[in-house]
Amino acid sequence: MDKRRGITVMICIPVLLVGGTENQTLTLAKLLIEAGYRVIVCCYCEYELNMVSQFQTIGAEVILMKYDMSKGLWHLTKDLIAYFKKKKSDIVHVQYIAPGFIPILAAKLAGVKTIFATVHQPVTPYGVKAKLLLRAAATLCTTFFCNSLAVEKSWFGNAELYRSESAKLRRHFTIYNAVDTVAIGTAVSGADRTALRLQMGLGDGPVVGIVARLRWEKGHALLLNAFPKVLMKFPDAQLLIFGDGPDKELLAQLAEDLKITNNVHWAGQQSSNEVYKLYSVMDIVAVPSVFEGFGLVAAEAMAAGLPVVGTNVGGLAEVIEDGKTGYLVPPGNSMAIADALVQLLSDPEMAVAMGNRGQVRARQQFSMEQFGQTILSAYMDFARQ
Repeated sequence: MDKRRGITVMICIPVLLVGGTENQTLTLAKLLIEAGYRVIVCCYCEYELNMVSQFQTIGAEVILMKYDMSKGLWHLTKDLIAYFKKKKSDIVHVQYIAPGFIPILAAKLAGVKTIFATVHQPVTPYGVKAKLLLRAAATLCTTFFCNSLAVEKSWFGNAELYRSESAKLRRHFTIYNAVDTVAIGTAVSGADRTALRLQMGLGDGPVVGIVARLRWEKGHALLLNAFPKVLMKFPDAQLLIFGDGPDKELLAQLAEDLKITNNVHWAGQQSSNEVYKLYSVMDIVAVPSVFEGFGLVAAEAMAAGLPVVGTNVGGLAEVIEDGKTGYLVPPGNSMAIADALVQLLSDPEMAVAMGNRGQVRARQQFSMEQFGQTILSAYMDFARQ
C-alpha cells in the first residue's frame, strides 16, 4: 500500500487571487492529490471564487478563513493552530507570502511533524527585516524551498537545486516552478491563428505579447516606452497586453501620451487556457519585470515555441538562455527592450529557431513531470511520520 495514502497536507496561503503563485500552488496541490495525499488549502484573507473553484475541482478541500487582519497576528496564530489540530495535519506547506512567519510558527506550536515553506520572490523589494524574519522562519521548518537559485541566494546567501542525495545536508533548496508544457503545446498547435487574430482585433503585423498583472513591478511602462522605437522599424507591429490590475489607467494614459494607442490591445484578464491558445497569435513574448522570482510566463512562452525578451533579473536569467531562447536585457532599460524586439522581428528565422530551442528547454527543465518528480521526492525524503 502506498504510504502516502491518508497523509494530510495543509497548504497555507494568504490570498487566492489570479497570479503566478496561486497557479503554482494549484499545480502543487494537483500533483499531491494525484500521488495519494489528502490536500487542504487554507486561505486566510482575500480570494476569488474562480480560483477557489479550481482547487475544489481537482479534489482539494478549501478553507476560507476570511480573516480580519485588524484583529492582530496572535489571533491568526491561534486560529491556525486550531485548524491544524482539527484537520490532523501531517504536513503543513506554507506559501511564504506575508504574514508567512505566522503559519510556520502556528504549525510548530500545533505539533505538526513536517513543515515545508516556499518563497516565490527575491529579497529585493522587502529589505533586511524581512530577510531576518524569513531566516528565523526557516529554522522552524523541516526544509525551505525557493523557486529559483536567484531567490534562494538572495535570502540565504547560497543556493542549490534540490537533489535527493543531498537532502539531509541542507535546510533550503531550489525547486523550479512548473508549466503545463503538454497543455500549452496542444493549445497552440490546435488554435486557429487567423480567427483568433480577427477576434482580438489584430491586423497583419507582428505581435508582441505580455501576460502579467498590471502592476509597476511587471514593467509594462518600460515596454510601452520601448514600443515607439519598434514602430519606427515595424509600423504595423501590435502590442497585446493580457491582465488586469491597479495600474491600468496609468498605463492606458501612457500609451495615449506616446501616441501608440492604435497599436496597443488590452485583452484584460483571461483564463490560463485562453492565454495558452492566444500564444499562437504572438511572435514574441516580453517579460520586462523590475524584479522576478522565477518568470512563469517566460517558461510558458517557451513551451509555446516563442522567443522571449526579458530583463536580466532574478529567476528570469535561469529560465531564458540569452541569445539561445531569447534575449536578456538590463533592467529598467526601455531602449534595450526595443533593440531586442527589433532584432527578433528583423530576423524571423532566428526567432523561430530560438522559439524551438526554448520549447525543448521548457520540456526538459520546467515541465509538470519534472516538477512532480522533484517535489514528490522531496516530500518522501523529508516527511516525518
